[in-house]
Amino acid sequence: VHDALSSSSSSLSSTSKSKLHHILSTQVSFAKACMAAMPAYGDVIILPETNIDARDVLTMTPDLSSLRILPYCNSSVMVFGTLHDQRTGGLSEFCTRGLLARVVNTVKKKIGIGFTVGVEIEFCLVKKNVVGGGAGRSYNESKSVPVPVPVPVDNSLFASTTSLDEQDDFIEEVYDNLAKQNISVEMIHSESAPGQLEVVLPYERDVMKLADNIVLAKETIQVFAQKHNMDALFDPKIWDDKAGNGMHLHLSLRDEMSDDPSRNIFPNDHNNSAGFPSSSDMSSIAESFLEGILSHLKSLVSLTLPTVDSYDRIGPGCWTGHRVEWSIEDKESPLRVCIDANSKKNTNVELKLVDNTCNIYLALAAILWVGSKGIASELKLRPEKRSKPYDCNEDILLPATLDEALLYLEQDIDLIELMGQRLCKSYIAVKRAEIAH
Repeated sequence: VHDALSSSSSSLSSTSKSKLHHILSTQVSFAKACMAAMPAYGDVIILPETNIDARDVLTMTPDLSSLRILPYCNSSVMVFGTLHDQRTGGLSEFCTRGLLARVVNTVKKKIGIGFTVGVEIEFCLVKKNVVGGGAGRSYNESKSVPVPVPVPVDNSLFASTTSLDEQDDFIEEVYDNLAKQNISVEMIHSESAPGQLEVVLPYERDVMKLADNIVLAKETIQVFAQKHNMDALFDPKIWDDKAGNGMHLHLSLRDEMSDDPSRNIFPNDHNNSAGFPSSSDMSSIAESFLEGILSHLKSLVSLTLPTVDSYDRIGPGCWTGHRVEWSIEDKESPLRVCIDANSKKNTNVELKLVDNTCNIYLALAAILWVGSKGIASELKLRPEKRSKPYDCNEDILLPATLDEALLYLEQDIDLIELMGQRLCKSYIAVKRAEIAH
């Protein structure tokens, strides 16, 4: 612990390092039920359907490479870790951060593939302690209970300078404090909904670092929104007639066994003389990766869109996709193959069916796992989307509700294999309780 702290927290005082050394050397534990048997609406309700009770705890082993000093909190740091069985010391089947690490390591070992991942985090800034009427989500249909409607800080539209100008101090503080946590920011820009901003984190070859950075970035955004008398809302849908908040993932592939493991192997190596890229400009590995995701997409969304409100963000015309399909540079497609402006090649795929309510470790583990399954099986990519935007062919429609998505998850052998029976059972039980609440 001492050696790791010396390299991870060089700017801490010797007194702070001593305190931190003591804390991290002391066993930290969590009740197993808190990790896998309680719904979001109450931390005293242990769901019997999970077959978990109040017995046993999970101990945490800190990953000191993830330690970050929090510049906005006096003498505070954040460190991520993995959960372990208190009796055997083995990795807990309920630890999703450990699950992501296992996926990355297994795929590298078995098929020699590495991943590079970037993310777009969307959120809306609203006035703190101010509510109003209008076209918001103003009532709870199931219980007919009035729900306060958040008031946005402005009524700007996509690419408007209003939010950027009026929230300049907030944006600058977010950017500076992310930099102090060694989190690079590629871009911050205004999005489609009122008061909506998007923070783009650049590609990381270390997938775990990217996942940790997402958690830290959201924490930082919320802290400085509060400081400026605002709330940062990451909810998938805040106003019925406005765009929702997503967390789009950009994925590309690397050959870990090659002489250059950093090289992107998503595009095909041949030169395209025809001009505009086509599916033939993707490598066969990239095509199989896409097909692996597509073949599991109906069940995958139960993990990437894990709340009831998540499904209010998707649908025809919402630029999220609502069918099992892919396309090149079509924002109505859930899997959008992107063209690099300089090379004119297909360099990555954007998955739009992800939002901020997901467990990013579980979501990434599932996405990369089914994609790698496609590579290992050398799946042939289905033809590019040719249907019209509002074509509602039942065979290719995505689940319209979380409950429907969970039904697909229950039948997905590959995802059940990944998660394990107990995690999968607990996840479904918790989500169904949240649906019914």
